[in-house]
Amino acid sequence: MNLSIFTIKRLSMVMLLGAVLANVTACKKWTEAKPLDIESQDLEQQNPALYAKYLEDLRAFKSNSHKLNMGWFNNSKKNPTSQGDHFSKVPDSLDFIVLESPLALVEREVSEMSDLLEKKSTKVVFEIDFNSIKTAFIKKDSKTLVFADFVKDTVNSILAETDKFPYQGAVLSYIGKDLTHLTAAERTQVETEENLFFDLLTPWLSKNTGKAIFFKGSPQFLIKKDILKQVKSIILPTENSVDLGGLNYALLAAKVADVPTDKFIILASMTSYKADEAKLGYFADGTRAAISTAQWAASLQSGVQIQGVGYKNLPYDYFNVLKSYQYSRQAIQITNPAMKVK
Repeated sequence: MNLSIFTIKRLSMVMLLGAVLANVTACKKWTEAKPLDIESQDLEQQNPALYAKYLEDLRAFKSNSHKLNMGWFNNSKKNPTSQGDHFSKVPDSLDFIVLESPLALVEREVSEMSDLLEKKSTKVVFEIDFNSIKTAFIKKDSKTLVFADFVKDTVNSILAETDKFPYQGAVLSYIGKDLTHLTAAERTQVETEENLFFDLLTPWLSKNTGKAIFFKGSPQFLIKKDILKQVKSIILPTENSVDLGGLNYALLAAKVADVPTDKFIILASMTSYKADEAKLGYFADGTRAAISTAQWAASLQSGVQIQGVGYKNLPYDYFNVLKSYQYSRQAIQITNPAMKVK
């Protein structure tokens, strides 16, 4: 049978195409694999030696002079559903974590506390807030309950419970009042409340001299300012400021006699991912409060070196598109440019 050159070429192309398709089909059968659940390894798993050196450098940095960074963490969820529910996953460069639900910790939380301290020198502390205790008493609306007894029982209960866990310190929160325009009776009441709160704390403070103790409030309102000599830092409640003017005002107001000016920490709130909290964590000009506050704290203010920054609502910052804790990491980097923030 005589075939034209065109026909022969056409047959050759068909045969070649068939061979290629057969080969592709065969290869697909041989090499196609089912999807594997491969967990992304972090530095600790990928390079243990390098990670150990990183932790060593981190602990060394924290042991030397630097601006402190603190984060308030809502740990009310005891059965985590994401990494954002673990306070051990906050930026390594944080110095202190303040647990907002400090009582009845579960085993996981205690383990995280110990690991943070041992590996990263990150200390976990609790807050005891006089105003919250007073609010709880008012809500009781009891005719027989005595305020002093309620405060005593509450404070002693908190201190006894927190002593069961490896906390490395406490935040003593007491807002106080401006005494300028108070009547004599009102002033007596304020003084009585202040003495009640700090007298109850005195025995615990005496037994825990090695722990980090912070005062949070308006130090200028304290009638007796001796407590300010004992604390590591004075945290000014500026988390609701709407601009840098609020920070400047809080600082200037706190610069009074018997208030050490080398202990100030400024507060800012992280922004929220919740629709009903769209304005939280922003200044009036639209800038992020945490970033602007960190920039403010990094510079000399009215002749004062700010000691550090505290971040309220820290867990909100976990939920970011680019990187978890994106903006708190950025703020920490601003306060301590020499630190490689992780």
